[in-house]
Amino acid sequence: MNSHSSRWQNCLLVAGILLVALNLRPAVTSISPLAERMRLDGLSRETIGSMTTIPLLLFGLVGLWAGWLGSRFGLARSLGAGLLVLGLGCFVRSVSGGDVIWLRLGGTVLIGTGIAMGNVLLPGLVKSRFPHHIGPMTSLYSTGMNLGAAFGFAAAVPLANHLAGGWNASLASWGVFAAVTLCLWIPQMLPPPARHSGARPLSGILQLVRQRRAWQVAIFMGLQSAVFYSSVSWLPTILQYRGLSETTAAGWVTALQISGCVASLVVPTLAGRCESQSIWILVCLLGNAISIPCILYLPTAYAGVAVITLGLGVNSSFGLALLLIALRSKDAGTAASLSSMAQAVGYLLAAPGPWIVGWLSETTGGWPVAMGAVVAIALAAAVTGWFAGRPGEMRLMESAN
Repeated sequence: MNSHSSRWQNCLLVAGILLVALNLRPAVTSISPLAERMRLDGLSRETIGSMTTIPLLLFGLVGLWAGWLGSRFGLARSLGAGLLVLGLGCFVRSVSGGDVIWLRLGGTVLIGTGIAMGNVLLPGLVKSRFPHHIGPMTSLYSTGMNLGAAFGFAAAVPLANHLAGGWNASLASWGVFAAVTLCLWIPQMLPPPARHSGARPLSGILQLVRQRRAWQVAIFMGLQSAVFYSSVSWLPTILQYRGLSETTAAGWVTALQISGCVASLVVPTLAGRCESQSIWILVCLLGNAISIPCILYLPTAYAGVAVITLGLGVNSSFGLALLLIALRSKDAGTAASLSSMAQAVGYLLAAPGPWIVGWLSETTGGWPVAMGAVVAIALAAAVTGWFAGRPGEMRLMESAN
């Protein structure tokens, strides 16, 4: 009976992890399909880019503390708190009337805070609960995050068309999804945490900043995130610039994410069986660097193929970045601290990307220079990832005792 009960609990935990992962992208990715509609309502490209940039900044700033919070209060309970904050942020960001700009900024800050908790804590939870299945579980939740991003792209325009509140109501709908997930996650929050860490906040990160490998993982996380957000945030606009309709452009970006789900499900699982992940990283990032100019210059009948290959590359590289956090850590405590450091440094590095690309497109009157900068970032990520992908593990001093 105990074996059956444990199996059932594991199934519930896996399902819960997948649901949490599904919540960690749509509140951000649902912005880009609505960007031109928002621009017609008076928002500049820089402002719209900021609605993606602010969450990325919060991913970094809150990520510094999320690992300690998870260790202090329990990973499951901290993830539940993150879902609550995320849901509230979606509702606050979408309130119309009154001092709207401050409500939008405040809601965006809450969204970034809630997502940051999930970003950082999921690798530690997987390391703790599934130490012998890190590759498959990383593939599962990274695929969930990619599916969530796809849902954000796919549902944004239909929701805006059919809900009375337009694009504001479309953005608010992700708060409902977060609230439902929180209700289903509550059983994971009921048991007391396995242990309460007495370590001071940031103590694990302060140990890791002295290790070169930790910086390699962190910078790779940042550069590959910059490629994803800087390209995908503006991809629907670029496709419309090339002559596609709003619905068709959103459809291609949805296809990008769905095809990427296959890659993020398969690639980390296969790469996790290898001693080194460097070759996998190199192939993914070079694929990104080639796909971006193809999207800009191939005839539109063939540009869709480049969109799909970009999706395969950006989603695989994200799954590999999460895999490195687990594989380069000796234990769950180290994984939580490395996740905090990598995602804090990484997302702070990636945060200016969408804004800079939008600014470059406005300044130069087109997209070639802006997306050329993204190609350069992809090549830099390939170099950094090559070093981060080499074998080796790190351990914190308190974890060794």
